[in-house]
Parts: sequence; structure tokens; C-alpha cells
Amino acid sequence: MSLTSADNSKRATLSTPLPEECIQHIFEFLHRDLATLHVLIRVSKTFFRISVPLLYSSPFDLLESNQDWSPQDRTKRHAALLFLLMNCSASPTQTLRNDDQDQKQSIWTDLPPVCTSFQDTHWRLRQPLVDYLALYHHHYLGMNLSSTFPIIFPNIQRYSPPSSSQALLLTNTTITMFTRNEIEKRFLLHQPDQVKTVSLPIQRFAAFKPIVAQLCGLVRFELLGVSWHFDLAPAIDFVHQHSNMYGTIRELKMAGPNDVRALQKPTLREILKAIRHPRELDLSRYKEATKDLNSYEFQNIAGVETLLFSLDYIPPVSILAPAVHPSSFPPPDPSFTPALKVSTSHQGGLGSLDSRMDLTLEGQDNSLRVIHACTGLKHLQIGINSATAFTWALEKFNNDPDSVMPLQVLHISSNTTAIIKRALEDCLRAFQHTLCDLKGVSLKLSAAPLLNPSFGWDWPLNHLTTLSLKGELAVWFDMRSLEFCPKLQELNLTLHPFSPPDPEHLSKIVLAPHLKTLSLVGRWSMTDGLLAHLGTGLSSLENIVLDRCQCDDLSVDGLLHGLDQMLHLKTVQVALEEYFEGALKTYGTNRPTLRISGEDQ
Repeated sequence: MSLTSADNSKRATLSTPLPEECIQHIFEFLHRDLATLHVLIRVSKTFFRISVPLLYSSPFDLLESNQDWSPQDRTKRHAALLFLLMNCSASPTQTLRNDDQDQKQSIWTDLPPVCTSFQDTHWRLRQPLVDYLALYHHHYLGMNLSSTFPIIFPNIQRYSPPSSSQALLLTNTTITMFTRNEIEKRFLLHQPDQVKTVSLPIQRFAAFKPIVAQLCGLVRFELLGVSWHFDLAPAIDFVHQHSNMYGTIRELKMAGPNDVRALQKPTLREILKAIRHPRELDLSRYKEATKDLNSYEFQNIAGVETLLFSLDYIPPVSILAPAVHPSSFPPPDPSFTPALKVSTSHQGGLGSLDSRMDLTLEGQDNSLRVIHACTGLKHLQIGINSATAFTWALEKFNNDPDSVMPLQVLHISSNTTAIIKRALEDCLRAFQHTLCDLKGVSLKLSAAPLLNPSFGWDWPLNHLTTLSLKGELAVWFDMRSLEFCPKLQELNLTLHPFSPPDPEHLSKIVLAPHLKTLSLVGRWSMTDGLLAHLGTGLSSLENIVLDRCQCDDLSVDGLLHGLDQMLHLKTVQVALEEYFEGALKTYGTNRPTLRISGEDQ
């Protein structure tokens, strides 16, 4: 049978290769999928060229993110990866020194000898055909590199550097820290113009400061382990120098004090002020950061897209009040009503409160005033202590919906459930056209019980895909709100340990039929009927988490029958009573496509 010209034309069209730019964009969605990327590098030269940079741009962080391996196995893989990258830094005529070689034959004469048996076992890694180290762009502090040294350098504690390096060993620097510093500096200087991220603990920062002039493409700077007694002057000088020379740093992450001391230091503000074009500020592990929120000064505040603060720390209202008057702040909204008192006596309906609750809000809250000026903000995480913290956003939306910042991810917390309920409802109104990911955390239970408390909404949130509620707020949530979230794919509900669960509460989750991930943590009441109902109503569910739920009315057969109804299920993570464990193991054997993990995994 002969092919027609139309058939030939169709075949030619189908055989036209996809542009590499499109393939690369597709592969970027797999940047955390180690198994798939390893398969792709074996398909073709094109796939290899596109996949390898995704594997090695941040290789240690990628290995650390994989939870399928035991800690011991992960450390061994880290050691092999470190050995590979160390060999990549050598020229074809050089090798790493082992126990039987003279120091003069080594590329790194200052380092301890590599274990001979380790080199023999990993002989394929001694002369890599690809310079993987050149692809190592993001030097995250995702793991303790020193944990691999007993494997690679078993005699490290008996090693003394040559006399030329003795001056580098300071009195407070161990041979392990010295070795780690030398390796990381060599990695950074392999192709310094390609380094995009540097992540260092404050106590080792001084050893790396001299190479700042060579990191001309640095975008993200992470400084960890900061405490109130550490001097941040070297870090301030680093950022100032780099900003004056290149101005490429746009992202800053600092992890610092877990204590909330009264000691005020201007160092953090100085670092922020030195960044010329800030885009992301991650202070989620720096508890003291929120105290001085309104004193921060940004050179280009309109370009800030991400602000992350700790959700576990709620500063007192008096501390949150503005302490300075930055010129970049917008003037107060003249349309805001100076005094607003909310005292509800109605019951029922979305958003109703008990008549015994009297929430008085005097004047416009200024605790987040610095955030008002972040007109391009897309991701915000912060703890609040005022119900009117986001009233300014609602007022702006009511006056001109197009003037509201394009907030897509919002994570907020408060010690008082009534406060966070009011703030969330303001946010859901103000950012309804852009919000994709919402998380609300109520850290404490209400002092007095409320009659029929409720939190929810009755307007469409067409872009919301992830909803997470933790604490008493999860009990207050009116499940009827799910009807107004047509694209919701992930729902996480975590109870406060002493929150009384409602047995009928969870049955309405089926109002979000497109859910792919459901996580229920805490004393939620599980029953045979509920599991069957969820299995029938959530036909698209792929991942389910049942952690420490009450199982008094749940049988083994009821659990397995409910899982049977979830035809697209891929993972099940459970931490239930012990008598479920054996049945789940057998069930997993009979359903090989389903991955089941327990609390001990």
C-alpha cells in the first residue's frame, strides 16, 4: 500500500523535533525527581545535555531531599558525589591523593589522603567524562559535608596540613572544618562566575569573604546559624562590596536567634539596605526579624516578591507599631474608618461568630505598613496579632481591584483564632483574583468556648489550588466553602491536640471533587462510612495522609475498602493504631502501584 502525499506530510510534521527550549521547560518540572532524570539522561544526547544540569545544579540539596533512603545510605551517596566533584576539579593529568601517593602528586596537597579502598570501589568516578562541577551553581547548606569525611578521609584526625597551610589553621578551627572550607572554596572557585547561590554558617563566613570579588553572578546569599552575640559586620561588608561591584544579589536568607531578646542590633537592617534590587527575603528561621519589620529599608521595595517570616513567633502589638518613618511608606488610607467595632450576635451562615465574642478594633492597624509598599508582592508568610492587619488590602480592593498586589501565596498565623479568622477573610476578599496557596495557623485555643464559630467564604476563589488550616481554625472551617474553589487540589487539615473534632465535619470534603492530596492530622474521627464516602466522592485523589486520627469506629476492612474506592491513589501515609499495620503491609503487596508508609518511615 502506497502513502499519499497527505500521509507523507503528516509523518514529516510528526517527526519534527520539539525545540530544546520547550524540552528544557518541561524537564524543569522534574527537578526533584531523581529517578526520572536518571532515566532521561540515557535517552539521547539532547536529553542528557538538558537533564544533567538539573541533576547537578544543586546536587547535595537534591540528594538530601530524597526521603526513600536511610540516613546511612544517604551519607554514602553524599560521599560518592563529593568524590566525583572533587575529581571534576582536577585536570586530566591530575588525581586525588590517596594513602599510597606522595603529596606532590595531589591536586589538593592541603587535604588528608583519600581512603584507598574507597577509591578502588568508586574507580569509575576518578576520571569523569563530564565536568559536573561546572554545573554546580547552587551551593546550598542542605547537609553536613563533614559527615562524609570518615568515609573519604578515615585518617583525618591524625592528619596535619603542610607547613604552607599551617597559618590557615586558626586556634578555633579544627582539621575537619579546615578540610571542609578548603573543599567548598575549591568548588566555588572552579567556575565562580556561574555560582548563583552561596549558603554558609556565620562561624565559617570569614574564610570565604576573600572570594567575594569573583562571584560576579551571585543571586542568593544565605547566612545561617546567626545568633545575637555574632558580629555581622563581615557579612554587611560582603553585601556592600558585592552590591557596589555587581549588584546581582536579589535574594537573602538568614537563620538566627530562637530567643526573643530585647537586644536591638542594626546589622540585619544594614544588610537589607545594601541589596540594590531585592526580590526575596527569607527570615522564616530568624525569630527576632519580625520585631523590627517596619524599620526595614529597601532600595527598590516595589520589586520585592517574597517575604517570609516565622509563623511560630507573634510579636506583641506594642513591638509591631512603627518605630521609624521610612520615606518609601505610602500615606495612610484616608478612606479607612478610624474606629471599627465588630460585635456579632447572629448565628449560622458563613463567617458567623458567637454573641459572646466582642472584638474591638480601634483605628487602622500599622503592624504591616512596610508590606503596603511591596506592590509586586507574590508570596507572604508572617505572624500577626491584629485582626485589622490586612484591612488596608480590603480597602484598596474595594476602591480599585486592579491596584491590589498580585499575592499568590499567603501563609499567616496568630495566637488568637478570632484574629486570624478576620484577617484571612479580609485577605480572601482582597486577593481573590490571584490567590493560589492559602495557609492559616491558629497557635492557641480560644480562652472561652464559642457557640457555632465558623470561618469560610461564599465567593469564588478560581485560582486557589492549596488550602492548609492548622489548629482551632481547622475545626471552625465551614466545608461549604469548598464549593467555591473549583481548582482546589490539596487540602491539609491539622487539629490542635485539644480541639474537639466534629464527626460529621469531614464528610463535606467531597465538595472538592478534584482533590489530589488530602492530609488529616490530629484527632479527626475516622469511620468505615466516612472512608467509603471519601473514596467514592474523591475519585481523583492520589495522596492521602492519616496521622494520629481516632479509629474507635474504623475497622481494618473499612479502611481497606475506602482505599479500594480511591482508584488513582499513589501514596498512603498513615500513623494509626498498631493493628492496622499488618493489614496495610499485605494490602500494599497486593497493590504494587501504591506506596504505603508509616510513622516509622
